[in-house]
Amino acid sequence: MQFAGFASEDFDLFAIPDFAGRMAEIRARLRPKLLALGEDLTPQIGTAIGSPMFLHVAQHLRRRVNPPVETWAAFAREKRGYKRWTHYRVAVSGAGVRVTVFVEDDADDKAPLGASFEAGADELLAKLAPANGLQWYTLGDPYVSQSDLTPDRLREAGGSLQRLKTVKFQAGITMPRREVLRKTPEQFERWAVKQVRLLKPLYCAGAG
Repeated sequence: MQFAGFASEDFDLFAIPDFAGRMAEIRARLRPKLLALGEDLTPQIGTAIGSPMFLHVAQHLRRRVNPPVETWAAFAREKRGYKRWTHYRVAVSGAGVRVTVFVEDDADDKAPLGASFEAGADELLAKLAPANGLQWYTLGDPYVSQSDLTPDRLREAGGSLQRLKTVKFQAGITMPRREVLRKTPEQFERWAVKQVRLLKPLYCAGAG
């Protein structure tokens, strides 16, 4: 195991107001931890999904002014990149850590994901029923809870994903920072892999 766990300072750095200061702390503090965590999780996620997965840690190279509100390790089926594909993210913010399934607004998988929502909303929601605390960020502000999501609302979202170029998709499960800080590295990794398994039907809806 390479990952040594998160500390309060890892979450506090998101309160740094200026771009340069926050980015410097992200690169110095969080990127090495996400690389270590990702190295530990990649084979476990591949086993959970049933196919090889590749680690990518966010670099935020396109940002120049607004500092990121979170940073992440991404796990995707392609070695050369992750943004074109349905992928998992283990994302850290000031509030805690969340494991999500993410599809960018210009991803190749976005239309197939939307079509899956339209064609199989009832079945998908049934498969996701064990995912307690699942939050659908794309469907509401700040999110729609799994317990409040209807098949019709999911089918509607599927149509939007296929029609609208600027819409991205994200849904997942959060662990608040106070709980993260109570976990040993081993406990946190077990939790992360459990969420990956619970979200597998959603990942497969986009990745096929």
